[in-house]
Amino acid sequence: MRRRDLLLYFIYIPVKKPNMLSPIQIMKGMFLLRKELNLKNFYDFKPYLYGPCSFEIYRDLRELSKEGLIALMPSSSHWKYYIITSLGIKRCRKISLEENLIDKMRDIKRIVMEKSFFELLKYVYNKYPEYAVNSIIDIKELIG
Repeated sequence: MRRRDLLLYFIYIPVKKPNMLSPIQIMKGMFLLRKELNLKNFYDFKPYLYGPCSFEIYRDLRELSKEGLIALMPSSSHWKYYIITSLGIKRCRKISLEENLIDKMRDIKRIVMEKSFFELLKYVYNKYPEYAVNSIIDIKELIG
């Protein structure tokens, strides 16, 4: 299984409407997948400005967008949101994943979509404080 396929499938899995993800939600979702499923040959994460970050994910998002599998949606905030396209849905339907992996991805996507920006950081920082060491957000305020 290619990690890009898991990234695309994570964006695809419907959890709630609208099915759009910010870059921070995608980043933290992929991080939680790696950690909680102990995925090998997956994205490598380093502590960065908002906790765990893998710049490889940004590259893969650009490639998926160029291929027309995902699209960027502008919003009233400074974030752009990623959505799956009809071509991306067709591709995802051809990806074969074990049901328990799909269930775990859905659970993690639900977590990242239901939390605000700061709630999501707090959740990740509490579980994996070693990835919060370079954060520009006051960790003590979030965790305390």
